[in-house]
Amino acid sequence: MTPASLSELPRFPAVGGTCLLAIGLYALAPPEAVELLGLDLRAFGREPWRLLTSTLLHASQLRSDDPFPGLFHVGFNVYWLWTLGAPIEARLGHLRTLGLLVLFALAGSLLEYAMSGSAVGLSGVVYGLVAMLAVLGRRSPRWSGLLDRRALNFFGFWFVLCVAMTITDLVPVANFAHAGGASAGALLGWAMVERGPRRAGAISTLVASLALFSAGATVLRPTVNFSARAGLDAMVLAAEAERAGDLAAAVALAERGTNYHRAPAEHWAYLARLYYLSDRIDDAHRALREAVLRDPEHALYRSALAEIEEMLAPTPH
Repeated sequence: MTPASLSELPRFPAVGGTCLLAIGLYALAPPEAVELLGLDLRAFGREPWRLLTSTLLHASQLRSDDPFPGLFHVGFNVYWLWTLGAPIEARLGHLRTLGLLVLFALAGSLLEYAMSGSAVGLSGVVYGLVAMLAVLGRRSPRWSGLLDRRALNFFGFWFVLCVAMTITDLVPVANFAHAGGASAGALLGWAMVERGPRRAGAISTLVASLALFSAGATVLRPTVNFSARAGLDAMVLAAEAERAGDLAAAVALAERGTNYHRAPAEHWAYLARLYYLSDRIDDAHRALREAVLRDPEHALYRSALAEIEEMLAPTPH
């Protein structure tokens, strides 16, 4: 597949503008700006833009000690967004193309946060384009040829490789963002080639999927998320609240951060500390017991638990 010439960038403001934003943020954004744009639980409160802006960030903006992952990440995503997106924008127009980019970004961010945690990058959007073109290319002559067999096979291989790298702890990859974007793209492609009741069915399925992803990222998240880092964003915000002197907010956030199946021992120990500072000794005892249960070899947790149990022991008469 041959990408459009960069001289044609002004013809494709939706795709080209998104590429330029991602490159500009990677090259120029200070850490303070990155902190305002990343995906965490604040996206489901007063800062919903994070669901979209997080897709414009890339790896080394979060881990600046090694620039290569970020250069590869942003380069890979921008290349494929431009290669696949420009011909789509030529057929659909600017506003419709911008709308589908937003759709795929939302689907990827919602499913990734529901099933794992915070993530960055445009790969969910890219997978949305791939899946949409795969469906359209099979069903509509107008769209045939925009995604060749080699590219489709490559993205299938890349998806499996990314899952394998994540499972083996080689490289953490936002695989659920890939899956979320791809599912939205496939359903949108299906809706675009159908008519009448079948189109309505495809659209209804797409809307239901987004609703399910949204529920998974909010009210159902403690039930469906088995990631060990599910509560990490809440714990980071809890520490910030404690430093700001808002102990009540810190406790509330840490309680959210431990409300997951695989919340690690250190999260429970930090919650116990916050309870202790709040004079909630019984709650501190309960949280420390959970920390010791999850890491029974940690001497400091066992020592702190013994001290609290001694405090709570009845005084002999």
